[in-house]
Amino acid sequence: MSSGPSEKEQLLPSRIVHLDLKGAPLNMSYIEKILPILKKWGCNGILMEYEDMFPYESDLNILAASHAYSKEEIEHILKISDSLGMNFIPLIQTFGHFEFVLKHTQFSALREVERYPMALCPSNPDSLQLVYKMLDQVMKLHPTITHFHIGCDEVFHLGLCDKCKSRMNQEAIGRDQLFFAHIKRVAGYLRDKYPQLITCIVWDDMFRHADLSAIMNSDLGDTVEPMVWHYQPTFQLPASIWDNLSAVFPNIWIASAFKGATGPSAMVTNLHFHLDNHNTWFYVLKMIRHKFKSIRGIALTGWQRYDHYAVLCELFPQGLPSLAVCLKFVQQGILTPDDVGSIAKDMNFTAEIPFDPLLCPTIPLCNFPGSSVYQLIIESAHLQRACIDLFNSDGVSGWMNEFNVQRNFINPVHIEPLYTRAVGLLECCCSINGRLGPAFSDVFVPGVLEEWRGCFLEPLLSKIEQFVSKAKTFIGNG
Repeated sequence: MSSGPSEKEQLLPSRIVHLDLKGAPLNMSYIEKILPILKKWGCNGILMEYEDMFPYESDLNILAASHAYSKEEIEHILKISDSLGMNFIPLIQTFGHFEFVLKHTQFSALREVERYPMALCPSNPDSLQLVYKMLDQVMKLHPTITHFHIGCDEVFHLGLCDKCKSRMNQEAIGRDQLFFAHIKRVAGYLRDKYPQLITCIVWDDMFRHADLSAIMNSDLGDTVEPMVWHYQPTFQLPASIWDNLSAVFPNIWIASAFKGATGPSAMVTNLHFHLDNHNTWFYVLKMIRHKFKSIRGIALTGWQRYDHYAVLCELFPQGLPSLAVCLKFVQQGILTPDDVGSIAKDMNFTAEIPFDPLLCPTIPLCNFPGSSVYQLIIESAHLQRACIDLFNSDGVSGWMNEFNVQRNFINPVHIEPLYTRAVGLLECCCSINGRLGPAFSDVFVPGVLEEWRGCFLEPLLSKIEQFVSKAKTFIGNG
């Protein structure tokens, strides 16, 4: 797509970067460094998904993580955003993905399904009172914001509890109406109590397969604006989605991904994947933009984990080259080799930006905020692959097979080269382990290092150590 500047600006006036704090939250010094860079790259808004990083207080203080931001830190972030002319949008889940609340015993009675902590029961009167308290505390620290994102995606458990079944029977409504009614109450509460809010944003996926009549009767057209999210290079949205949404909502948002959409335990960011996602979005927008009064803007999401209970994926610095490239594409609708070269220079890459770091023969040399984390993650991914290659090699399966190992039927001539390879991998793993601390402390709040190391590096280190120990035993028997 190569439309002119005025058309592009009209198409996506807001270019918002999503900061997902439910995994690997960024520390204040890093945020101070990164926000001006994002502004330079074309970002004019921040979508801050707080989850347990918000300093909830009073009877909600249990919701705040031990490393949650303080009130002063949030005020500082807002001050920086305002000075940069960035629209700041808090994202607070109010229905689905409510694990960080419902995991606590004192709130477990509000679950839609007793066994699962994901979805809030919309028919329990205490549910709305809890949500209202959360929203009030967030608004107290964000008194000048004009947009609020209330989440509401992936409400997988809905209309299943006795309260909801009884309500649906009494009111002669279905699951769609149950969902829409909750959104209307939450968004209506915000709009009525905080008139400075221009709009409430809501994820669209629960609208996608709803009956058109249910959407039209939801009375949400003037209350919320859907944010249609899709993170894949090939679109898989229902064909009816644009007609259904445009029948009710004059304005919509869209959401792409610059990282965190290729697997719940992915370590590195594939730029090809995310650039293709944005390219497809622009093609779709060209086809459907006439159906709406406006496409408000795009949120480039960067998920740090798939949900509250998932492991970390693609840490923020790992996705920064992708974010820079995708923001440039969103601004222009096209990406040239000169654009990529300019970004590489801006991030102090000594060679081309690797669009697929797993195919990069060496660790990229670069220098940008968080580049040490970026490099270490790539190095760790290469180490992981090298270990898999060793453990699955013909030498192991043919001569160090567990059957032979148990019977001590081993010829050292075949084990010695395996041992040498394993010792080299062990040294590499120990080297990475020693460099993680300083790199992570420059970027993340306390606790992130321990989690990432425990999920990704320590299991690998343990396997290599066991292999080296076993191989050494057989070499000694030679």
